[in-house]
Amino acid sequence: MNYCIYKLNFLAPLHSGHGDGSVALTNAAMTLHADTLFSAICNEAARTFSSDTAQKIIYLCSSGNLLFSDTFPYSEDVLYIPKPIYPLEDSAVFDVKNRKAVKSVSWLPAKEESMLAYSEYIKSGSMPGADNFNKEFAHRKIYTKASVRNGTENAMPYRLGVYEFNDNCGLYGIIGYKDNSDKELICKVFSAMSYSGIGGAVSGGCGRFAFELEDENNACAKYLLSKLGTSSQNYMLLTTSLPKENELESTLDGGYYSIVRRGGFSFSPNAAAMVKKKTQYFLGASSVVRRKFEGDVYEVGENGTHTVYRYSKPIFMEVKL
Repeated sequence: MNYCIYKLNFLAPLHSGHGDGSVALTNAAMTLHADTLFSAICNEAARTFSSDTAQKIIYLCSSGNLLFSDTFPYSEDVLYIPKPIYPLEDSAVFDVKNRKAVKSVSWLPAKEESMLAYSEYIKSGSMPGADNFNKEFAHRKIYTKASVRNGTENAMPYRLGVYEFNDNCGLYGIIGYKDNSDKELICKVFSAMSYSGIGGAVSGGCGRFAFELEDENNACAKYLLSKLGTSSQNYMLLTTSLPKENELESTLDGGYYSIVRRGGFSFSPNAAAMVKKKTQYFLGASSVVRRKFEGDVYEVGENGTHTVYRYSKPIFMEVKL
């Protein structure tokens, strides 16, 4: 499997829900889960290119020839990864004074020294300089907007939760691919989607971005790419995903993980109405497991006239903890 890293530099606020089925427009997440990204890519492919193009992408993902990670923040040339979920060793002496600083760390720079510092924390219970890892990438804001519905003359106000990224900050993600032609196809879809936007409220101007592939000579990119597709005692999930039923027991054995609810509705440009998705519970990115799993692209439509898919094919990163 080959891997590349792309960046999304947002030119407008991002409105993205948590994907847990909540409908409040004030809800907002700073990052995008892989299944949300997959849905946006398939919709854009069908709208801009053809339904056959969307079906090709679904097939490539289902067969494991095309993979996506969640998106994570970057600041200038520094790419950040989630803090791995892993307990302190029994011999570690918990540093009470350092506790708040370590707890507030959500992201680690994708660098060898950052991972060594966190590995040392697992062993010792102390992480000097933890405050240095805290970085603010975006600000959450609530917009008040107005809409006209059902032919009424009076505009109806509503509130919308968004994230506005700081200068030189944005999101990045990883694409796994077997053939260069598949990589080129996804890049074309991303380029088309950059104009229409990603996430919700795109008709109101949200979610527009500039798309680019990251330079593989970037120090963080080089480190991150070297940790993909390798053998290790522990693997950190970079994709919020769910093992197949026959993989679940072995995956959870000895693992440390968070559970993320995935639900909501699906919108298709060729459908007359939204389709409710089945609710599933995924392992969150940052979960640490001892065995890799294959995952799947699940059919999750509960009604409607077209099939609805949810992406769940993982990308793993080698971690030494």
